Amino acid sequence: MAPRQPEHSQGAAHEKRLLSDLKLSASQTKGRGAVQVHLSKLDPKARPEHALRAVESQFQGLMQREGVRIYWLRNFDLFVTFNSISADNIRSALVKIRFLFAGDPLIEAPIPAEGPDPFATWYAFEKDFDDLLAAVRKMISEHRGVSAPVRRRHRATGDIKEVHRQGAELTPDVLSRVEAALIRADLSSLIRRQAVCAMVGKSTPDPVFTEVFVSISDLRAALIPHVELASNPWLFQHMTQTLDRRVLSMLTRRDDKTLSSGFSLNLNVATILSEDFLKFDDSIAPGSHGTVVLELRVEDIFSDLQAFFFARDFTRQRGYRLCIDGLTWRTLPFIDSTRLGVDMVKLQWNDDLPMILVSKAGAKTMEAIKRSIQGRIILTRCDDERAIAVGQELGFSLFQGRILDQMMRTYLVM
Repeated sequence: MAPRQPEHSQGAAHEKRLLSDLKLSASQTKGRGAVQVHLSKLDPKARPEHALRAVESQFQGLMQREGVRIYWLRNFDLFVTFNSISADNIRSALVKIRFLFAGDPLIEAPIPAEGPDPFATWYAFEKDFDDLLAAVRKMISEHRGVSAPVRRRHRATGDIKEVHRQGAELTPDVLSRVEAALIRADLSSLIRRQAVCAMVGKSTPDPVFTEVFVSISDLRAALIPHVELASNPWLFQHMTQTLDRRVLSMLTRRDDKTLSSGFSLNLNVATILSEDFLKFDDSIAPGSHGTVVLELRVEDIFSDLQAFFFARDFTRQRGYRLCIDGLTWRTLPFIDSTRLGVDMVKLQWNDDLPMILVSKAGAKTMEAIKRSIQGRIILTRCDDERAIAVGQELGFSLFQGRILDQMMRTYLVM
């Protein structure tokens, strides 16, 4: 007899409510849609309880503002129903959810250009309602095989939580201790700098601006080496906000001569909307805001688009430039820098990129690179000369990485 699988604790109640709500929608299908997010296909170890709560949190604002509804299925799939006006916001939420589970084979598999997406199934009520209703009824019937004793055994063993206790997960209690240490710590020894350089043909690297950041690996080694700080993406992001405030406080004193020219900071949207950023802004000499680039992570942007748009408008009025950091060949095609109103984006290099870009899976990435205006896309993590050579063949003129650092040190010595 095959072992029974764990089920979501709210699944039975949510499935009942989903079926009831769908029946009530039978006469009002116009402009309505649904998406089934196939979290059940993920490796069970990749979807701990905190990750499921993070998934749910992506829809909280939409539930309050736009009437979006979510339903957990017993197999850990998530059903989301919405009005068509919310479709783009739902897609934005799914982009961030994909980031949350990056590394899982389901997420790493190429998104098919045609045919069904293995991660999400979309339904339009007007044409798919009968199929949707039949599919939900079938799933509920199948899920009834999961019994109450199985649920009790799952709660008793706590297998999901146990995995993460053994893995030294970042917890709220640990986070509070880390943040307290951050407030007291001298971070000057952890500050790193890396230039973004223009490089055309055989020219020497010409620094355009210098990214200023804290080395997370060194920070972890100094403060709490036995904990994987990035094990919980949402607590980690909260920690980076505290880190942002410390870095801004140090830069407000402006006692670093390397910051007399252009530099960039990787900040959270929440930090830009804080009092700490206003103090930093006041410390910038009039007319020099344009030499400062604010780098934002795509998952932070899509977690609250309204907050991002407010921060974007404020910073652009002040003259800052904005850059989206951390894009990969998978995510670049989904980012329209013009519509988002940012000045540039960063694409991460990896050794497989040339092969990927000539494949069917990378076709959309190649199109996105070609659409990018010269000087608006930066190839990062360039650790060898091959990255520069391939990047130039693709049309890149801005690069960042250790090979550029080495080249500039060589030219300084010569």
